[in-house]
Amino acid sequence: MKNSSDKKDRLERFVRDNRDGFDTFLPQDSLWSQIESQLHNEIPIVPEKSKKKIRRLSNPYFDWRIAAGVFLALGIGFLAYLNNKYGITRDPNVALKVPAYAREFNQYNVAIDQKREEIIKLARNNPELYKDFSADLESLESSYKNLRSNLSNAPNQEALLEAMVQNLQLQVDLLNQQLEILQRINKVKNDNDKENSDAPVI
Repeated sequence: MKNSSDKKDRLERFVRDNRDGFDTFLPQDSLWSQIESQLHNEIPIVPEKSKKKIRRLSNPYFDWRIAAGVFLALGIGFLAYLNNKYGITRDPNVALKVPAYAREFNQYNVAIDQKREEIIKLARNNPELYKDFSADLESLESSYKNLRSNLSNAPNQEALLEAMVQNLQLQVDLLNQQLEILQRINKVKNDNDKENSDAPVI
């Protein structure tokens, strides 16, 4: 600290003593490079990279954007988890009105969708049978939709919920039976095709 004040005093004395010379003469071309070299010796130079880091850390909006991004990602993940478990997007009325049953309903609906896809794959070669199967399932589905529409104003909501669960169980059982029939038909067809291909050509 004392060294700094000594330099300042010497500089002030030098300017005072040489004031007339400053006013009449032009500075030398090398003066600025001398001043710059002295400044570099006294003041540490901060690299550009560290300056940028310091600016970023001092920016209050930077931290909020990261926090908002993390919060948004967690929120979306949590909603996806709830939807997977309780089927909020599949059947929001049931999920919001009776959350205790929502998980069970969602499990049945996921199973029904999977079995339907299997039936569609297996019944490609037999469209008439698929139409019959679809008609049987549609009657159960319309019954389920009627039960679901009465859910909000049902006097005995618990009994209605049990009837809805029973309907979903019947749908799953029906689809299982249809799958078994299709698998047997396809097995017989595959066995016949195999026998025909193994038969000697005359």
